[in-house]
Amino acid sequence: MPSLRFKPSGTLIDVAKGTLLIDGIRSAGLPIARACGDELVCAKCGVRILAGRVTRESRIERGTKQRNRVPEELRLACAIRVHDDLTLTTDYWGSEP
Repeated sequence: MPSLRFKPSGTLIDVAKGTLLIDGIRSAGLPIARACGDELVCAKCGVRILAGRVTRESRIERGTKQRNRVPEELRLACAIRVHDDLTLTTDYWGSEP
């Protein structure tokens, strides 16, 4: 079962393999911006993957990020299924001490 570690809080949860990352974030009780209902349209759920492996970015995800001017290094939480342990953060979860 993969683990999700959230920085800077250090919160650690286990999720079922194949869980959408955005659902894992919600189950940890952390805020995640979204306006489109996880339809890969708004690109508000951008997160920074600090450690771990995720699938390659799809053309749809890349196009959504470009249209919405999302930094290239961020990934959309609604586009990623969790298969391995991940460490991640967003700008609005605070900063490292």
